[in-house]
Amino acid sequence: MIATVGESLGVGALAETFVVERPDGCRQVLKRMHRHCAYDPVLVAMFEHEGKLLRRFDHAAIPRWVASYRDDAGVPHLLVERVAGRALGVVLAQGPSPEAVAASWGRALFDALAYVHACPDREGVALGVVHRDVSPGNVVARDDGTVSLVDFGIATSRWRMDPERGVLKGTRGYMAPEVITGEGAIDGRADVFAAGVLLYELLTGRRLYGGTATASMMSTVEAPVPSVREHRPDVSPELDALVQRCLAKLGPERPTAAEARDALGT
Repeated sequence: MIATVGESLGVGALAETFVVERPDGCRQVLKRMHRHCAYDPVLVAMFEHEGKLLRRFDHAAIPRWVASYRDDAGVPHLLVERVAGRALGVVLAQGPSPEAVAASWGRALFDALAYVHACPDREGVALGVVHRDVSPGNVVARDDGTVSLVDFGIATSRWRMDPERGVLKGTRGYMAPEVITGEGAIDGRADVFAAGVLLYELLTGRRLYGGTATASMMSTVEAPVPSVREHRPDVSPELDALVQRCLAKLGPERPTAAEARDALGT
C-alpha cells in the first residue's frame, strides 16, 4: 500500500506525477495517466511503452522500474525509483557551472544515453531507443554528485515507433534541427544534440538561442553554432570543440553518445 505525500511533482499532457511513500518509509515516484487519456489506445500504448523500457534498462543513471499496473478503473500507473536531487533547470538558473562539474555531468549524461541507444531486447537485438526529450526538466543533478536521466514518456524504440511523425515532440530549445524540420532520420544523435545544448548552457549560463519559441527553432536550424569560449574564455578549447560537434546541424556530423562520453575522459 502507498500514500501520496507532499505536492504533485507536475502535470503533463498525458499524466500527473507524485512522490509516494511505502509503509517502510521508502519514497518512490508514481506516474498516473489522466483518466480521459486512458480511453485512447494510442496514448495508452505510449504510456505503457515507458514502463516496458524502464523494466528493460539497468543503468545507475536511469531510475529503476518498480511496477506497472492499472487501477480498478483501468487507468495505467507507473511506479519508479525516486531520485534525490534537483532538476538541471534549477542549476542552470544559478548561472555558469565550473568546467569540471559541467564536464563530469556531461560525461554521466552521455554515458546514460550511450547505454540507452545501444540497449538490446532479450534476444540481443538493439531496440534503437531515442529519448527525444533530453532537457533541463528531465535531467536531475543528484545529491550524490552525478546525474540521472528521467521521463521516457515520448521515447521511441523498435517496440514503439512514432505513429505521429511530423508532430513536434520535445522541449523547445532542445530539439535537434532534424526534429524541427522533419527531414532526415531521428536517431540517437538527436539526443546528443540536446545534451550538447545542456552542456553549452551549463558552461555559459545562457540559452543557446534566445528569442521566442519560433525564433529559437529557426536559429536551431539556420544560425551558426556559437562557441562556448566566446562567453567563457577559460573553458578548454577541447571541450568547446566537443560542444560544437554535438551541436552540428546535421546528425551524421555529430559524435555518438559513446564518442562524446569518451571525449570527456574518465
